Amino acid sequence: MMSIELVSLLVLAITLVGGIASYYYGEDKYGKGILDGIQMHNSGRLTYTTYIEDGQEMLKIDIKEEEYEE
Repeated sequence: MMSIELVSLLVLAITLVGGIASYYYGEDKYGKGILDGIQMHNSGRLTYTTYIEDGQEMLKIDIKEEEYEE
């Protein structure tokens, strides 16, 4: 039978591994998203406007669909 200490250790290890994996996965996706945004802006697909709402400056982003050639 497993002791409570062993179960606690396993839960802690799984939590740490999951947290570290999530951090690196999210960091990678964030970097790719920034690059995609820059490429869309350079090609003219991404446009944005700023406006004031409730005293705070807000950003409205419009993304045009990508045109595929067949």
